[in-house]
Amino acid sequence: MQQQLDMAAQPRAERGKNAARRLRAAGKVPAILYGLGKDSVAVSLDGKEITRLLQSPSGHNQILNLKVSGGETAPAMASDWQVDPVRGHLLHVDMRRIDLSQPVEVNVSIHIIGVSQGTREQGGHDEVVNREVAVRALPMDVPEKIEVDVTAMALGESVRVENLAAADQYSFLSRPEMLLVHCVTPKVAEEEVETEEEIVEGEAAETADDEKGPEE
Repeated sequence: MQQQLDMAAQPRAERGKNAARRLRAAGKVPAILYGLGKDSVAVSLDGKEITRLLQSPSGHNQILNLKVSGGETAPAMASDWQVDPVRGHLLHVDMRRIDLSQPVEVNVSIHIIGVSQGTREQGGHDEVVNREVAVRALPMDVPEKIEVDVTAMALGESVRVENLAAADQYSFLSRPEMLLVHCVTPKVAEEEVETEEEIVEGEAAETADDEKGPEE
């Protein structure tokens, strides 16, 4: 079960790029609090605090008890955020108000456990295709991660959403046939096999030419 974390927010009177730059220079991140039929509120968050939270295992699914100075206190989740593609720091965060008694639909990270039999014994390679799965649950029941044990997976086998263990606290929304991870033959090995086959075919062709002898 999740735990709520308190986070302070300051109301923002100024808008625009220049105001946002000044906030970031002061170690703050501009944000918007919205949802549940209430008016949107422009706020700023502590940059280090919100960055640390988004990079934590629970990430954007962490429930925040957002306390707006001089205003409301509301449980919220980070629904979206923008990151500077060059410097890597947060530019903006959207915070969605949530009702703890109503289900939410969120994406949860996949956590791979172990190494497959196909990789250990058959020369395969475990390849993760999708790293998140969509679930529906009450906010406090949203799992931190979905564990996928691949130790028994042989070469050529896979794990799909339909293979995940069911849970009473949440249901899967992703397509049952959606591929999560499979054990495949490494591409390098495939290229080497193809190269060897080409060599063998070439040698066989040369041998056949030699047996024919010179043309008359």
